[in-house]
Amino acid sequence: MASTHEILHNSGLEQKQTVKGRLLSSQMLLVDGLYHLGPLLDCVISIGLLSRENCYEIEAERTPPNKARKLLEIVDAQMDESGASRFMECLRKCQKHYPRLRTWLTSEENQPAPVCIQQGPTERHVQARFGVLSSRLGCSALPVSYDLFSSGILTQLELEKIEAILIPTQQAQTLLSICLKKGERACKSFYAALQNEDKQLAEELNVNSVVEDHNKETEGSIVQIAVEETRGHLRAALPLSGGLQQVMAHLGLTEDVEIRFNVCEVGVAMGLPRRTVREYLLEGVSIEDSAQLEALVSLYMEKTKDKDRLLSRVAELSPQWVQLSERGCLLLRLLQQAETLLRSGIHSHLHSWDHLHDQDHLRSWDHLCPDDSTDQRTVWAIFSFLIWDCMAEVLEEPEAKPSGGILGMMEQLSASGRIEGPLLQEIEQCWTEGDAESLLQSVRVLAQVLKDLHPHQEGLQLSSSVEGLFSCRPSRLHRVTSFQGVSSRVIRKALSSMVPSTSDHDATLLARQYLEACVRIARLLEVVQPTRTTIDFSNAKVAAVTQHVRFVLSNPAFNSESFDAGIRHRLLSVLEFNPANLGIGSLMQLHQETLSDLQSYLQLGEHHNFQFILESVRIIGPAKLFSASRVHGPVAIDNGVEEILRFITSEPTSFLVRLHCLCYEEGRGRFKVCVPRCACIYLLKAEGLRDMQWCGGDVLVEVGGKVWVREGEGVGWDELQALAQRHCAQIKDDGCCFKVKSVGLECEVKFIYRSGRLWAEPHRDCEVD
Repeated sequence: MASTHEILHNSGLEQKQTVKGRLLSSQMLLVDGLYHLGPLLDCVISIGLLSRENCYEIEAERTPPNKARKLLEIVDAQMDESGASRFMECLRKCQKHYPRLRTWLTSEENQPAPVCIQQGPTERHVQARFGVLSSRLGCSALPVSYDLFSSGILTQLELEKIEAILIPTQQAQTLLSICLKKGERACKSFYAALQNEDKQLAEELNVNSVVEDHNKETEGSIVQIAVEETRGHLRAALPLSGGLQQVMAHLGLTEDVEIRFNVCEVGVAMGLPRRTVREYLLEGVSIEDSAQLEALVSLYMEKTKDKDRLLSRVAELSPQWVQLSERGCLLLRLLQQAETLLRSGIHSHLHSWDHLHDQDHLRSWDHLCPDDSTDQRTVWAIFSFLIWDCMAEVLEEPEAKPSGGILGMMEQLSASGRIEGPLLQEIEQCWTEGDAESLLQSVRVLAQVLKDLHPHQEGLQLSSSVEGLFSCRPSRLHRVTSFQGVSSRVIRKALSSMVPSTSDHDATLLARQYLEACVRIARLLEVVQPTRTTIDFSNAKVAAVTQHVRFVLSNPAFNSESFDAGIRHRLLSVLEFNPANLGIGSLMQLHQETLSDLQSYLQLGEHHNFQFILESVRIIGPAKLFSASRVHGPVAIDNGVEEILRFITSEPTSFLVRLHCLCYEEGRGRFKVCVPRCACIYLLKAEGLRDMQWCGGDVLVEVGGKVWVREGEGVGWDELQALAQRHCAQIKDDGCCFKVKSVGLECEVKFIYRSGRLWAEPHRDCEVD
């Protein structure tokens, strides 16, 4: 698509520009300024310029910018110069609804149009504090809106739009967006209304000088009208605010922009359906903890109207179960940086290159057009890094060099099944559309994906119960390899032998930190696989160090059988994303975290070669399973490996635990153990059950016409099959199962792998068969 400069050049500014040419050359400005098409469409339709089909096409677009683009496309394609002139007359009649276009509409037609709308100082002030204002305005959003309506800044339609929103944070975001769209005077009026409503917040944001200037401009021109509804709305909001403060106090939350919790999991723990909570939080709610928790409390109160029930549920919640890991917090902090850049208005729908399919933009920006925004490139670099990091978290063997750009990585994530498909589809759709509003929505969805992938405590995710059966999956992917680990003394010696680099004294602090991190990685990898290549790290350039690390990682000692593929993938991300070149300081913190993870992974431990995998829990009776979690282990002891799991139920009950283990042994490789096997037999009559017990079969449970029988000393799998066939019963392999009978709401079971089979014994408050 030709640029604005080319269009103006080709049309010749020496001659008077046509109306259609002027509309085309000003498209970026018009798309930004026509934030609400209602008044303009009414005028255009009334004079017969648009057909009903045209209106349907415009309304079918999902976002206001896309609606404006579709309207301008119709004008350009379907109207002649006379029709375009009549369209311009409609624009001039409606200019009071589009204050940011007034200068453009009153300027001379042969005067070059500005390619973008210039922001005033108050607009920039509001834009920079968008997140703080959204989270702190709270129940003052409606009173401020009423003030702006009474002074003529907001229209009746805009006020009704704000009133229709139930969540105060979303009300504030909508109000701020409207003011920013309307320009400098609207933002000044907003601050004046804010000072009238919340002097303390106004003082903290230092808006007094702005308000004084505004008062001088408007003195005597506006009569303030009292709005009686304000007090009613405040009274309605106060109970919610009180409950919110108590919930925040229990979780240890403050009213800031930090992200340390998975608020969706808080809602699930409070008894709300996961899908309901997730959809509510993704509807325009900011990603910060305070805004998300406010939305969740609002949703719970809307559903139950019971504040005491809310507080009792929260009191039962253990905060550490909904906290995020340190890496999760750092990733979300990086995502917040992308969100800030998007809110600053840097993004244009028009790209000079394809972000989604380009494979080279991760390393070099040299091929980009000089006119491309540096901030825009930073946003896409952040998105790329975050998706790369997700691959390390969910894929058994992430590709060392992902193909197909970001969309190629997204396809791999979708195929893994560990991230909900609808979330990935929404992110991809938002990125494909590419406008600022869609990209901001992608930030919200991607934030939820990151929160789900990075819990503070590694636990077991439970699916919804189907006839008492809960399927289980580890919250974090664990890879069993042949790696044994190395001594802590060797690791300390490798790091202590480092000599500070003297290669570039003029480098920035960030560049020196990045070089040092790469050298540390190189030193640690040589502990695993010493190389014959000698390199003087004290004088090496960063390019030489990263090339050396790539060479080492290509060694067979670091393939997926011998080394954790996720750790390797994250090490490659350190090489791919240089924070000094990209200008992203917060990326360095994540690289330091990757270095720390590598150091921890290299330690000796049973976790390299072994893993217990809990497959499912089948509750016998009406009880519910609340959680299953790892307490201790795995620990190698007494010629075996042990691990303790904790189960929490709604009442004392019996349940079947199905599990297996993955092991790696020298000479045998990686293998799965699910012995002794358990059979689920259908339609077995009393006589067959007696025969089963007489032959030595270990009958665990008999319920609902089904019998679970485990292999015993006198009866193996072949004998179980023969017995079932003799009594005309159906038999199904149900893996390795143990029956647990709890005596309280919590119990702990010790699982043991020894001599090629699995065992289970009670550890606390239970009996085990």
